[in-house]
Amino acid sequence: METLVGRVKHYMFHNEQNGYSIAKLNIEGQQEVTIVGYFPIFSEDFDYEFNGEWVTHPSYGAQLKISSYKRMSEQSKSGVISYLSSSFFHGIGPKTAEKIVDALGADAIQKILEDKKILREVGLSAVRIEKLYQQLKEHQTNEHILVELYGYDLTMKLAMKLIKKYELATLEKLKENPYRLIDEIEGIGFIKADEIAQKLGIDTHDERRIKASIQYALQQIAYQNGDCYLTYDALSKITNEILREEVNIESMLHILVEDQKIVCEDDRYYLKQTYIQEIECASHILNISKTMLEFDEAYGKTLLDMVEIERNMIYTDAQKEAIMTSLQSSISIITGGPGTGKTTIIDGLLEVYRIYHQLNYKNPQIYEKIGLMAPTGRAAKRMSDLLDLESKTIHRHLGYNYDGMFGYDAFNQLPYDLVIIDEASMIDLNLAHKLFSAIKTSCQVVIVGDVDQLPSVGAGQFLSDLIESKMLPVVRLEQIHRQAKDSKIIRLAQLVNEQNLSPHDLSSDQDVYLYKAHTSKIMHVLIEQIKGALKEGYQLYEDIQVLAPMYKGDLGIDTLNQTLQETFNPNTKDQITYGDKNYRIGDKVIQLTNDPERLIMNGDLGVIKDIRYNSSDQPYLVVSFDQHEVTYEKSDLEDLNLAYAMSIHKSQGSEYPIVIMPMVRNFMHMLKKELIYTAITRAKKYLIILGDMQLLIYAANHLSEKRKTTLAKRLNEDIIVEQEELSPYDFM
Repeated sequence: METLVGRVKHYMFHNEQNGYSIAKLNIEGQQEVTIVGYFPIFSEDFDYEFNGEWVTHPSYGAQLKISSYKRMSEQSKSGVISYLSSSFFHGIGPKTAEKIVDALGADAIQKILEDKKILREVGLSAVRIEKLYQQLKEHQTNEHILVELYGYDLTMKLAMKLIKKYELATLEKLKENPYRLIDEIEGIGFIKADEIAQKLGIDTHDERRIKASIQYALQQIAYQNGDCYLTYDALSKITNEILREEVNIESMLHILVEDQKIVCEDDRYYLKQTYIQEIECASHILNISKTMLEFDEAYGKTLLDMVEIERNMIYTDAQKEAIMTSLQSSISIITGGPGTGKTTIIDGLLEVYRIYHQLNYKNPQIYEKIGLMAPTGRAAKRMSDLLDLESKTIHRHLGYNYDGMFGYDAFNQLPYDLVIIDEASMIDLNLAHKLFSAIKTSCQVVIVGDVDQLPSVGAGQFLSDLIESKMLPVVRLEQIHRQAKDSKIIRLAQLVNEQNLSPHDLSSDQDVYLYKAHTSKIMHVLIEQIKGALKEGYQLYEDIQVLAPMYKGDLGIDTLNQTLQETFNPNTKDQITYGDKNYRIGDKVIQLTNDPERLIMNGDLGVIKDIRYNSSDQPYLVVSFDQHEVTYEKSDLEDLNLAYAMSIHKSQGSEYPIVIMPMVRNFMHMLKKELIYTAITRAKKYLIILGDMQLLIYAANHLSEKRKTTLAKRLNEDIIVEQEELSPYDFM
């Protein structure tokens, strides 16, 4: 750790949003030094002490990367005069500043902050005294706050986030309850908040800590498992694991229930937000289902016959049932596996709907009548390509903006008369609640998805719960289409889904290649398979996707990505290093979070097109997401990952001509029927599985644990409990 003392004379770069800065530090009697890091604009009239580590920039050489700083207590009179007459303080010129320092001395600032009335001696009016005092207080307080925050081992970046959020009240808010940071500051979880609390001297049995751990158990641990509630015993067990000691949570839990932070219902404990989302989501769905539709069934069947002739095809009885049920119902569900013709049904449904309602699909106004949507960008794009009508993500339909807010909600509802939702198994409770709040009661809704796939990443099991409730018409598609019957991929998926996979079925055939290999050989075979596909004309980025259930391990996603990058994109000349990852021009990458400001969403795939440098010679990436170019500064790279290999969860809603999947014993605790079934059904033309084939049988016979949800129960309740209107502050 290096310590330097000097004055900041010039800023080459300063980001107002996060405080990232590049500046020149003037050290008396020495050459100027470049400092970089997260810090505010300093006065050039005061000396500061900076602590940091030396780093080397490829163009500009040595720089001190700042980890903390403080203003030196002793300052010269001339420095204080210059500071008070600077642009930081409006209405104080050099003469007034000189009068103040002459009267109060070099420690004038401290004296004013202690008692602003002493400025009367200088002859300042009450208005000017108050203005100077407030400006001094704000500027000095920010520096003081930052110095204290560093003492809690917060990074400069995180410290700047706190100041941006709480401003002058930062330390007050922090000391009042450091656990509030879990909900209010991105990047701080219970562990970090708990470390701060310990440094503040908060006792391990303090009620704030216990209450925070209870909420954290529901908010993080339960949600990681997809659960919407926990029983008392489960909540107590998880909370004690978080606290790392045995604590009776009953009294604190009772307070949280009384304070309406948590809701208890028949030994089920919910976060209030989750509880209300379930109730309101069920209420909106039931209200839509009760809407009476006027539909001439006989005429509809005649139109369907016309569409069959027009399309030169014959619908199966199940497909006809699905189309007619959807046209006659205010809300309906179509579920089925690959090859059962879900997209064909949507296409036929749309055509009959168009003729019945005399709509022109070429008229742009059609998109005010019909909303086609899916949870992910890739699923929406696939829907658009197959149906020749624009489909968008649910978030885009709801007007998700750069502030993370939704333009459409219960008070400003979507205009559509027909909504078709594809890949509904991926929808979590939170998104379902936002979507159905925004759908008007008179709208027809068709929900399409494969209920046997993995449930959503977030809490809930929306599609499964709707079907389980038996409150809505459901058409299950089980018959495989003629053109899909010969697919070994679909046959393998069926056998896994039916838990009927046997050793006899573990053989390569047509579109499935099962290669039994020792773990040590899998990477080599995997690379050779990709090379072979490339020779056949397939594209690495669009056509080939490696899937794995885990990030860590010899054949985990991280290792796979690193090895595949070194093999297929070895150019190290143009790259940016972030943590243990290198990002190079030509790399396939995936966005890991929703970023409405830049119009990219969690799961979007892109390619790094260029590495450029800003005015401060700092490198940044240019990534193309389906022709939409997005820039990534180095600090943004925590939201990006290589995507030569990705998780099976992230692949949902997408299909790839070639899917390659290692199958090793290290993955055993992750191998469940739903996971393997989802992975297999991502492959369109070829499925390649490498490793221990017996693990396929193991996975097929192990079901994921059923999630703790009560949406199905809500849909069967006669009375939906009315809740008071919520505000964002209820969830803080």
